[in-house]
Amino acid sequence: MTKKTRSYRPSPALIISCVAVFLALTGSALAAGIARNSVRSAQIADGTVRIVDLHDGSVTTPKIGLTAVGNEQLADNAVTSAKVADQSLSGADIAPDSIRATQLGTITQRNITTTIKANSTGSVSADCEPGEQIISGGGQPSVFSVEMVTSRPSGNGWLYQAKNGSATDQTITAFALCLVQ
Repeated sequence: MTKKTRSYRPSPALIISCVAVFLALTGSALAAGIARNSVRSAQIADGTVRIVDLHDGSVTTPKIGLTAVGNEQLADNAVTSAKVADQSLSGADIAPDSIRATQLGTITQRNITTTIKANSTGSVSADCEPGEQIISGGGQPSVFSVEMVTSRPSGNGWLYQAKNGSATDQTITAFALCLVQ
């Protein structure tokens, strides 16, 4: 081969670089030509979609499975009372020791006392006022010879019933612990 013929022939490095440029441009062109909504779950490997890959507002409630989001996926203080529907939580939804007395609000004790005649039974009820909710209660006799028969919630108050086993009149007191709503 003469020197003149050799200068017109491309080197192997030039051929490889041209092929690489061709493949790079073709791949970009193919990616640019992907139709909208043409990538489905089957084409995405598990764990490869990150938060930065999602458009704001693209993941809505109907798109999330019922058990897909648990406590581990929620940031601390992410769920506020404004985000919880009224009447949607029950006691089972509240973790033990997660609510302290100071978070409940003002608790007021309402007391009512009555007299029980000698050797008879009697009852007394302490009721919460409007705007208050009964949370607990109880009762107390004036002496040990008076025995409790019943101590339970009654409406929005507390009922205390007792039997006076003494020969003299005695008193019993019912108390209701009321939470201001």
